[in-house]
Amino acid sequence: MEFSVEQLWIDEDVLDEPLTHEIVAKLPKAFIQVGRASTEAARLLDLEPDPLNRGKRILRLMKHKGAFIKPCPGTREYLCCGLKILHVGQGCPMDCRYCALQGYFNRPVMELFVNIDDLFKELDLYLNEDHLTFHRICTGEFTDSLALEPLTGMAKRLVNFFSGIKNASLEIKTKTDFVAPLLEVDPQGRVVLSFSVNSTKISRNDEKRSAPLEQRLAAAARAQDCGYAVGFHFDPIIPFLGWENEYFETIDKIFRHLRSASVAWISLGVLRFVPELKEVAEARFGTLSYFHDGFLRGLDGKMRLHVDRRIEIYHRIAERIRRHAPRARIYLCMESPHVWRESLDIDMETNEEFAAYLDEAVK
Repeated sequence: MEFSVEQLWIDEDVLDEPLTHEIVAKLPKAFIQVGRASTEAARLLDLEPDPLNRGKRILRLMKHKGAFIKPCPGTREYLCCGLKILHVGQGCPMDCRYCALQGYFNRPVMELFVNIDDLFKELDLYLNEDHLTFHRICTGEFTDSLALEPLTGMAKRLVNFFSGIKNASLEIKTKTDFVAPLLEVDPQGRVVLSFSVNSTKISRNDEKRSAPLEQRLAAAARAQDCGYAVGFHFDPIIPFLGWENEYFETIDKIFRHLRSASVAWISLGVLRFVPELKEVAEARFGTLSYFHDGFLRGLDGKMRLHVDRRIEIYHRIAERIRRHAPRARIYLCMESPHVWRESLDIDMETNEEFAAYLDEAVK
């Protein structure tokens, strides 16, 4: 699989950045707009019927002027694991129909922060100033961690950096199979290469331009053999008619490809969304049946299935995982202590306990 970048929009203040020159050299056929020209192009893009679709072939190179390291945008109402987000860019060339980013960003093009010297300086300062604390850091919150790796080499640079760090780990999240450059680097136990996975039906029909499930699992197996811990994220779990057998099939495939000892963690999260997402997604893709499944507004303002249904879903999936890996480190994304207890039989009462639970997998 590969992604096509047809246009490069380059901010004037990053024209001399080394990464800008690397990317331009790799895209000799791309149409380049600089500075104010891209501002006018952005205005015209907003007039198109589906700016988000068109924007997935446009890459803006820009300078990030805020903090690169930020706390995960969790909520007080549900348990949060204390993950730190390394903000390397936003937007994604894939086009999952359920994607939450459709409801958050008002700029349809992909954006990449190319002032990476500033990023690594901030990382150095952050980790050295608080060297007694262990930090779990992830790059895949607002973009796919590997989708642009053939252009940027960013993930490989980060693996090199974290392989020498004792008080932090890096999680790289992806729906691609672009792992080949990372296999050239020894992660020294500091990197978890995680794959978002779903049922075959959802992967095939709703995760447009992502790698097929089998290719993701094959990539995970290659990473495992090169010393990487691997993770899997079942998020969103979509309980369509007959969902159990399809999700069980995915779980069975995972453990046919992977050794359970190599799996750092597996997260579970039933579909939840800000109310605006339903309107945006269905305007782009037509009626999506899974947005019409008796959702209620949760404590965090997101639309959620009734708690009893979520507990049942989590319990069934966790039970299947534990058939293959009885000691698997399973966790729930944005759920309450009650749901943890009833679905996983795990007493998880505080954010601090949650953080320690995941830290144990990578320390």
